[in-house]
Amino acid sequence: MSEGFATTVPRLRQQIDELSEAIEAQKLVLNNLMNARSEIQIQLNSFLEPMARLSLEIQSEIFLDCKGTDVHGSHSNPHCIPLLLLHVCHSWRDIALSTPQLWDTIAIDLLRCSDDSHYSQLCADWMDRASPFPLSVTLQEMSEDNVDVDDLMHRYGPRVGKLTLLSFRTNDENPVYYSQLHSLRIPSTFPMLRTLAITPRERSFLGSPADWIDLLGVAPHLSKCEFTNSMMHREPGKTQTQAVAPLTLAHLRDLRLGSRSSSNTAVILPHLTLPALETLHITMFDILEQDLIEFLVRSSPPLRSLALDVPKNTPQAMSNFLVNCLRDMPCLTDLELFDRNHDHDNELDVFSVFIPILGSTESLLPNLQNLTIWHSSIESVQCKGLVSALEARFAIQPSHTPLNSFRLLTERNYDSTRQFNVLYSDPFFPALRQLMRDGNRTIHVGTMKDNFLARTNEIG
Repeated sequence: MSEGFATTVPRLRQQIDELSEAIEAQKLVLNNLMNARSEIQIQLNSFLEPMARLSLEIQSEIFLDCKGTDVHGSHSNPHCIPLLLLHVCHSWRDIALSTPQLWDTIAIDLLRCSDDSHYSQLCADWMDRASPFPLSVTLQEMSEDNVDVDDLMHRYGPRVGKLTLLSFRTNDENPVYYSQLHSLRIPSTFPMLRTLAITPRERSFLGSPADWIDLLGVAPHLSKCEFTNSMMHREPGKTQTQAVAPLTLAHLRDLRLGSRSSSNTAVILPHLTLPALETLHITMFDILEQDLIEFLVRSSPPLRSLALDVPKNTPQAMSNFLVNCLRDMPCLTDLELFDRNHDHDNELDVFSVFIPILGSTESLLPNLQNLTIWHSSIESVQCKGLVSALEARFAIQPSHTPLNSFRLLTERNYDSTRQFNVLYSDPFFPALRQLMRDGNRTIHVGTMKDNFLARTNEIG
């Protein structure tokens, strides 16, 4: 090896090392320049872009408005608003992740949760982002199979503020039994639960009164409860449930039971004491009348809103029932009565029974402001008695607050013209119409969309 070669190789290697160091130094300079440019660009954007000029708090509020109010809740879907906001830019991602209220609502597909561990982790991550705010959780797609959501329920159950059992598999008409709810292993208490809704859309949800009491008992601070499309039944193979002592829920203010189609959730009333109840809706009355009376006496609730499906009976029995129900409700301002069981061949109906009571009993419902009666057909309405009763309740009297609104509604939309013609031919119809026009009050007689009193005088 020549002497020149021996000196050249180290020198060339040294030059390569020097150039490599210079390149790395230039890369560092370039990175610094790029970072500086990015910072300046952000400052420029803050002057040019309206969104960027807003404070973090205002941007968070805008994001919350984008979330919307879908009753089914947000869920781990790539097209839902919170996840879309994560992928706009780094700034928006930071804002979304620092806004916990954006993640406080979630709908969980139980079938998918039991089969897909990745989906379960997405749900967990979602609910973690909402901390420390209460969660609104909707459980969907329950089946007869055991659902393995134990970890989610144990971990996040104490943070649930609203729980909804919404839907089940649409391709199966079999009911869902309460025992399947135990597969969720609901925690022994829901300290933050304020709202409970069991509103399955496809199938009935079955359980005994003891089952429902068991469910309500884990939520001592419950303030609103809704059971629709749910049935109180004894499950096959089980012995008859022993008598259940009434459960007192001191904070429950809003209870809605039943649906207009099929439900008998009013059966739970004999097992409850609700001293703070302000709103009670019973849209299918299939319990003993005495059960409701005893519930009202036992609870002595300060009811302000009552919707009641009035059971069919003799006129005197219906009158006694209504008076016994309503006589101790001095705070009631809104009353809605359903006449579901009216016999079209018989003049007996809740309207003909209740209106005379309302007009003649001054001490009944002294603070009533809004009255709605659902009638099977307007054709049988006698305007004379209605005018007399409304005049008495619209008048300013020491014994009661003047009525603000009265609605007499029918669901028979298909022959509204015929019903209007019959009502229009009543000699007291003009007086009823004039009563509507006098004063600052609302009178609606007809269908939900068609007020017969506002129609022209022409008979169709």
